Amino acid sequence: MSFLDRIGRGKRIRAAARRLASDSSPDSYASLAREYVMVGDTAAVLKVCTEGLQLHAGNSELLRLAERATSLKLDERIRSLEADLANGPRPALWRELCEVLLECGRPRRAEEAAERWSQTTQDTEAHYYRARGRAGRFFEDRLAADGRTAWGLANTAANQMPGDIRPLRLMADIATRARAWNEARTALARLLELRPGDQELELSFRDAMTRSQDCASFDRCLAEVERSGELEGDSDGSDNTHSSVAVRPLLQALGSQPGVRAAVYHRGSTALVQGLHGATADRTARGVRETVTACRTAARRMGFGQPFEVRFEGDFGTLVAYPDRDGAAAVWVEGGATATQLAALAEIGTAGSRTERDSR
Repeated sequence: MSFLDRIGRGKRIRAAARRLASDSSPDSYASLAREYVMVGDTAAVLKVCTEGLQLHAGNSELLRLAERATSLKLDERIRSLEADLANGPRPALWRELCEVLLECGRPRRAEEAAERWSQTTQDTEAHYYRARGRAGRFFEDRLAADGRTAWGLANTAANQMPGDIRPLRLMADIATRARAWNEARTALARLLELRPGDQELELSFRDAMTRSQDCASFDRCLAEVERSGELEGDSDGSDNTHSSVAVRPLLQALGSQPGVRAAVYHRGSTALVQGLHGATADRTARGVRETVTACRTAARRMGFGQPFEVRFEGDFGTLVAYPDRDGAAAVWVEGGATATQLAALAEIGTAGSRTERDSR
């Protein structure tokens, strides 16, 4: 950025700050945050967004800007750690790099970093972070091969790091989320040997003991995860009151736009439909659910990961769905979907998934 550009940007920042002083609306906060984004001041973006969210909790634009700034800040830290490792690799730097990559939601890169760590220093802790990286991939993509590899790496780390509970906790987490209760019971028993009297572990162990009766083998449990795309702890739709309340007005607004034949949102067993009624609405909601589920399964089996958009076009118009892990938002329009409609659809999906996380 040139000297004149910096002067101009500074003037815009001061103007946005003055507007915010006289009008503390979400738009004013977002406007100032965007000015700081343009100059790359992530700390200032986070400060403005945090202040704005204290007054306007849940505002989607401020949340988006805050998440983006956090991601950029972590990216800066990753680059710094990579440079430090190039100058002088040591375990503390490798450990922090893996942790930051996992925090960023980049398990594949975390596993790759841990592999480089293992090759560089032969540190046994690297096996644990390799296991965490592969477990993260399993939790994201739901592939049986990833679950099996993560379990093996975690078991190796547990054997090489006696007295360290982290690999055993990871093993218990992998088995529990895969509903492999025999393996979960075994891992929890080993944890209790290191943490006798831990009430939470004892409760988890008793629960695994109960569920392990007639439980399928570990491989079959992993295969079922890959087939269904479901892990233990995923939303089952038993109580989606919070997300339905947050989504309903957004869905109504989308459904009332010109050319929209139906707007659909589903999460677990809950389905909301605007624009259609009765049996037609039920069939449409069921069709969207089945279509998204089939696309998720196909994407996992082909190694593509989680689909972000499902689109069908034809004489009927256009159907666009934005799936997340537990549900989807979809719109059926005459002709092609407009940018405004797609933005509204994205906001519905974001509101539903975020409210669901906050209510847990």
